[in-house]
Amino acid sequence: MSIWQHSLRTWRLIFQDKGAILLLFVAGLIYSFFYPLPYHYEQVEAVPAILVDQDQSASSRTLQRLLLAAPHLELRQISNDPATIQSALWQGDVMALIIIPPGFHQDILAGRTAQVQVASHGGYLLAGSKALMNASEAAMTMGAGIRLHKLQSSGFSPAQAMDSLQPLPLQSRALFNPNDGYGHSIVPAVMVLVIQQTLLIGVTLLLGRQAELQQLPTGWRAYSGMLLTFSSIGLLNSLYFFLVALRLQQYAQLGVLLHLIVFCLLFSLCIAAFALLLGRLFQSRERGLQLLLVSAVPMLFISGYSWPAEALPTALYYLRWLLPSTAGIHGFVGINQLGASLRDILPEVMALSGLTVALVSCGLWLYRSSGKLKP
Repeated sequence: MSIWQHSLRTWRLIFQDKGAILLLFVAGLIYSFFYPLPYHYEQVEAVPAILVDQDQSASSRTLQRLLLAAPHLELRQISNDPATIQSALWQGDVMALIIIPPGFHQDILAGRTAQVQVASHGGYLLAGSKALMNASEAAMTMGAGIRLHKLQSSGFSPAQAMDSLQPLPLQSRALFNPNDGYGHSIVPAVMVLVIQQTLLIGVTLLLGRQAELQQLPTGWRAYSGMLLTFSSIGLLNSLYFFLVALRLQQYAQLGVLLHLIVFCLLFSLCIAAFALLLGRLFQSRERGLQLLLVSAVPMLFISGYSWPAEALPTALYYLRWLLPSTAGIHGFVGINQLGASLRDILPEVMALSGLTVALVSCGLWLYRSSGKLKP
């Protein structure tokens, strides 16, 4: 059989296997619509919190009004009852606790630094950080008002007082993620893992079935035909995710189309070679699904995208480049979200190219036998 005949045979096997169709084609469609839904609003809003006012002064009530006006904070209770506070924290009804200690007003009058304590829920990092940020902004706003009043009392004009409060005006602008949202940050990276993992599991499912029936193709022509088929599937999924799905979800895209297509080709070839290598090692249909389904989250963490790569153990810092997803995540995000060129992501291109050569070489060696298929 020629390479094209082996490729056509692989396509027929795919369309005869409902599980393979589900993983290679349908799973990506489902993920592309339902995974971004929780991040549609991009930012955490209305973080529930409790205010504990132990000072009961005019200054503490001023801070209370500022906290009530905070855009992402929702003061559900203003209480001094320890039992009520403890119960709300334990039951998860609130994500933050803001405490105004005794002597808050006296410290302000004496010109001392007044303290405000904020405790956030460490189990929900986004909610906790948003509560901390809003509480800090309210305290800083109150502090700026006090400072402004003191300057005007000392003889400064309102304009001079404002200038002294902020002698160097700071204008902050978020690049590539104008809403400063979590969805823009994480969804494009996770889509790369979805492309890789659905292909890996689908291929191991298909080849595991062939191994059970003792019909696993061998020889370099069979390997090349299967590589052509699975690379085409990876390319279709990559183009769908980055040209269609992300646009439908209204994520920012700055990449040049040609650079994106070239990187899609390289990434698809790499993950197809990786899938064929793994598929040759599994001798049962379900084994690949059992082992690979739980590997997506660790792959995301060791890629150095959601967790600093420098904080990884030394061995993992280097071994992570043996996974196509590591270079794929940084490459796709660089091109599609940051507008990078292929030259800008040259380390990722070189890593994928070297890994592809190594995987194809190993695959040709594993599939080197020229035995005949059993009917």
